[in-house]
Amino acid sequence: MASPFDVLPSNLFNLFITQGSVTLQRHYMAILLRLYSLAEFNRFGLTREVVIADILDYLREAGANAEDEIRIEMANQIPAESDSASTANPRPEQDYASFLIRRLEETGWIEREQHADYTETITLPDYAFTLLEAFRKIQEQKPHDFPGQLYAAHQLITAADTNKDFSPALAVTQAYENVRQMVRGLSELNQNIRRYVERATREKEIADILRLQFDDYSQTLGASYHALKTSDHVSRYRRDITNRLQTWELDADWLTHAAEELSVQSRISPAQAEQTLAGYVHFIVHQLEGLDPLIEDIDKRHAQYLRTSLRQVRYQLGNSDGSFKDRLVSLARKLSALKDEGMEYLPPEAPGLRHHPVDLPDPHSYYTLPQRRAPFASDTVVAPILHPDDLVSLRALTMQDVTQAFSPEKVNRKVLSFFNGHKKMCITELPREISTDLHWLTTIVAYAHHPEVSYGLEVTGGEPVDMGTYRVVPFELYKL
Repeated sequence: MASPFDVLPSNLFNLFITQGSVTLQRHYMAILLRLYSLAEFNRFGLTREVVIADILDYLREAGANAEDEIRIEMANQIPAESDSASTANPRPEQDYASFLIRRLEETGWIEREQHADYTETITLPDYAFTLLEAFRKIQEQKPHDFPGQLYAAHQLITAADTNKDFSPALAVTQAYENVRQMVRGLSELNQNIRRYVERATREKEIADILRLQFDDYSQTLGASYHALKTSDHVSRYRRDITNRLQTWELDADWLTHAAEELSVQSRISPAQAEQTLAGYVHFIVHQLEGLDPLIEDIDKRHAQYLRTSLRQVRYQLGNSDGSFKDRLVSLARKLSALKDEGMEYLPPEAPGLRHHPVDLPDPHSYYTLPQRRAPFASDTVVAPILHPDDLVSLRALTMQDVTQAFSPEKVNRKVLSFFNGHKKMCITELPREISTDLHWLTTIVAYAHHPEVSYGLEVTGGEPVDMGTYRVVPFELYKL
């Protein structure tokens, strides 16, 4: 794949090379984010007047320091002989805004288009939209939200039974994107917890540690972790998604139909579409089945951060060079003040000295070596031998349960609804929810010879028929 720097303008990031002036970099980034907010939902581009007005509004908010730094930058960019005004004399704000627009255009962050009526429109290239969206997410510092991603994938995959306009290619493609974003978010959450553990060990002040715990960590990662363990828990949706995808993966007819649909949507060959869908299905199943180690690691890091933060607070509170020493000094000063006031004894409400009773040593007072636990040995499982009468009664109870679940009347009514006015029906004409349900299919075959049903079964010649994950001998059902 091509490097991003082969696509981006060569001097795109030269805008932020400002000879060590971090504040000037912040001004450029703030102006770009303001322009991005204006252009994000603008359909026709930004007029030059709107851009200049927005830049001037920012300069007024930033104050005189921003104008001074921009004036110095203009002096470095524009040669002295071509500069109409000396840098000692402040330029008008319009000149500052025009200079910033030219600077943004030179580095490739914006593009200018002049129309026949001499009006000018300013637009942002596609790569600028992508980069500025990433910068805005970094600026907002919002936690990664999991709600809806795994649920949406579950609804897309399981909608085949309820939606007649179900699109298998679109469902798999969108489910792939949702699962991909969710796994990426979990990896981001896991690595961010490690970063907070390192920050907790570096902090020295108790107030900073508590602020990190209750303000920063709880807002950035607390909600995501809570959602991961409650509403968006993987176990709620994983089994349904993987079972359905594995069934589709083994169904050649479904894969061919979905590949034809994806080839029309994406303008690729059916073979490439089939390979793409197989890769999507394999990715979703593989990622969902392999999430348990990642979630376990997240749990460990979360517990590690809580232990580290609490241990750091305790250490700072009990450190002899820190607050504990200060408390002793404060206590000595207060006792000295009480003595200067003529108080020889402590007031009645003062806490008394703690006297710990001395106990004689007993067998539990000495150190004892840890005892190794004996290996676990399971008892031998002995299958009981049933009496013939008990076996007959159990078989009778089982048949009674089966009869209540699938009575001849219920099976007969179900099968007759499939004929749709015809006298015969081949096995391949059965509805998909019946042909893929081995329990129902074997029940229909078994009851075909029952005297209380109105249909029969006749085996036909030919090759075995694929019915999902199994193959059966071809047969026909006919009305009696």
